[in-house]
Amino acid sequence: MEFNQKEPIYAQIIDDFKTKFIQGTYGLGQEIPSRREFAKQLGVNPNTVQRAYREMEEMKLIMTARGQGSCMTTDERMLESLREEALAASLDQCIGMLRSFGKSNEAILDIVRTYLERGTVHD
Repeated sequence: MEFNQKEPIYAQIIDDFKTKFIQGTYGLGQEIPSRREFAKQLGVNPNTVQRAYREMEEMKLIMTARGQGSCMTTDERMLESLREEALAASLDQCIGMLRSFGKSNEAILDIVRTYLERGTVHD
């Protein structure tokens, strides 16, 4: 994982977990690395990972049982909600770019239809 300078590392860790969860790298209820282990893997301060895990626990993205480690949520609704958020963010960015090119809603719909018909959009 490569970090950028624009946002705090703990927030980037959280975003990475969300992405991996959405994409299926981490499954529902799957065990995740311990805080210490993960900090070592990333080469970051353990307190940074601790903060990311604490925030993910608060948002119910992960669960931690004393003495048993941490795992991803088992709540399928959480996964679906994260997918919807990611989709909305991607669409906002794409549509915003097309509008900045001067495209109307109708033109945007035509572009999407054309791409779908060509089969260039990855399923």
